[in-house]
Amino acid sequence: MGGPGDSNRAQSGPTAPSGTRHPTVTPRALGLGALAVLAISLLSPWAVLMVQGSQLTSNAIPIIAVVLLLLLTAGVMPLLRLWQRAWALSRGELVTVYTMMLVGSVVVTTGFTGSFLSVITGAVYYATPENEWNELFLPHLSPWLTPTDSEAIRRFFEGAPQGMAVPWHAWWTPLCVWTLFVLLFYWVTLCVAVLLRGQWVNHERLVFPLTRLPLAMLEEDSERPSRLAPLFSRRLMWLGFAVPLLIHSWNSLHNYHEAFHPIPLDGSVVLLQGAASLLFRLNLPILGLAYLMSLNVAFSIWFFFLLAMAERLVFARLGLQIAGTGDIWTSGGAPPSIAHQGAGALVMLAVYALWAARGHLRYLAQLAWRGERDPDEALAPRTALVGLAIGLTGMVTWLAVTGMSAWVAVLLVAGALVVYIGLARIVCEAGLPGAQTPMVPQAFLARGLGPEVLGLRNMTCLGLSTTWMGETAANMMNALVHGLKLVSGEGLSSRRLPVAVFVAILIGLGGSIWTTMELAYAHGGINLHGWYYEGAARWPYDYMASVYNLPEASFLPRMEFTLVGAAAMALLLFFRQRFLWWPLHPIGLPIAQTFTIEYYAWLSILLAWLIKVAVLRYGGVRLYRRLLPFFLGLALGEFATATLWVFIDGYNGVQGNVIFNF
Repeated sequence: MGGPGDSNRAQSGPTAPSGTRHPTVTPRALGLGALAVLAISLLSPWAVLMVQGSQLTSNAIPIIAVVLLLLLTAGVMPLLRLWQRAWALSRGELVTVYTMMLVGSVVVTTGFTGSFLSVITGAVYYATPENEWNELFLPHLSPWLTPTDSEAIRRFFEGAPQGMAVPWHAWWTPLCVWTLFVLLFYWVTLCVAVLLRGQWVNHERLVFPLTRLPLAMLEEDSERPSRLAPLFSRRLMWLGFAVPLLIHSWNSLHNYHEAFHPIPLDGSVVLLQGAASLLFRLNLPILGLAYLMSLNVAFSIWFFFLLAMAERLVFARLGLQIAGTGDIWTSGGAPPSIAHQGAGALVMLAVYALWAARGHLRYLAQLAWRGERDPDEALAPRTALVGLAIGLTGMVTWLAVTGMSAWVAVLLVAGALVVYIGLARIVCEAGLPGAQTPMVPQAFLARGLGPEVLGLRNMTCLGLSTTWMGETAANMMNALVHGLKLVSGEGLSSRRLPVAVFVAILIGLGGSIWTTMELAYAHGGINLHGWYYEGAARWPYDYMASVYNLPEASFLPRMEFTLVGAAAMALLLFFRQRFLWWPLHPIGLPIAQTFTIEYYAWLSILLAWLIKVAVLRYGGVRLYRRLLPFFLGLALGEFATATLWVFIDGYNGVQGNVIFNF
């Protein structure tokens, strides 16, 4: 976290090195990045829907982007340097290609498209006399947002007759209207990322652990420029690479022959006679990436997870719970009491992040007033500030025109910004590939205001908004901030990076929507993937129906837990700022009981913390750096292995072999 002097330092202006900046967004970099995003947008839906294998694009460091960067840096570029050096891309151009892959990965199946198409049609397809959705939601669905052809919707879920083309005419209006909103939404995200980049990169100097692996692959040997990056010559890296390759390949072969008995990597322990379960998983890439975390960050994540687990057990024993069902997109299996504590903590963290950046934001506002530009920024300050205001106004207007009350739209967009900023701050500092919000704003609004205040039209619109404000809400913010970080301090120019970003977004949207529609109408969505075509399609409306039919008497118990979480975060932030010896890092609190920590990460983070403590105590920084390639190899090896087996399984018709899922 930044210290009290951050705001004063921010007023002094940019701290990045001056001088000539090398271009990053050249025509050939833009072209190669566009081709890479197109490939991702076609491969990811196929991998998820047809192969049902590893999630190639599900987090802040999408594995398909890392693997394609590996192929470029370890295969294509060295050959080009030896054959025709002028054809090889520079480091800055490769940064552009990687950033485009980061951004493009967000909008494909696991980021946006997969749930988007099914959510906007789910109320129509799954409406029955029993659930009464025909009376609750269908009258309030705007024809601009949902196809009006019920037969086209049915065939989307069940499949069309053989040889029948996709009925695009039924989809053009909602696809165009939603694309407008998505572009506004991502423009706002870009403006926020640009406005906070200087504070997080230059002044607070956050670690950005997720940039370490791509930077290591992009590193150049100045003495022998035709050679591979030094990382690829490290034996320890290849040893780490081999560990997930051998383990997961052995386990994958079990799908082909019973002689290969799988090596167990996960399990669970039932606690307090079934009141809760302690899940554990040896997640090798998380082990590798957690080695890059600072010790207090890693310690705090697993400590707060175990503390929250103990709190769940105590609450279960005492019967101290909030009545009612769980909440939509509430991550993991945490009860509402714990989820609201996490939500309060996340709000306080986002407020603190903005407060700490006040000096830097004032500096950018002064530049905007004078019409000047900071050479470090991808957008001129005036463009970012005015663009943010226009983008937010556009989002609220779009939501209001399509059925949501303007005041509800303002609250929803404000809540979305809190989530984006809070989660992006956590990912930038902790390096978690996937950090999920403990509670989305839709749940808070639905429970807090209740059906009498909201009405069914607003509740229907809130259900539809889970297409863009769901479990992967902050991935675009993460992609943009990490892309800007890769450019920062490298003597690279980011002035044309927004062009590359929106080229990647448009290609990612177009390619993934086309692929998903073709597969759905050819095979029937419900035959492809249970979550995307049943779970995601039903969940928003099931939840809103439960809130409408069983309203809670008072929101006060939920608000009390929310305020407890906010107060706990404020106290942790205070101790963090005042006492250098304080061991607990605040960012562990909001995500303590989220899905990615509970199911995939806490044990690996604990192991990485123990290893790093031992390494630093007995070998010092020198041993830590010497072992670093091994841990980078763990992440790189699993990413490559997961991608490889998607293609092997797809070729052989094997489904459900998930190696990486975070």
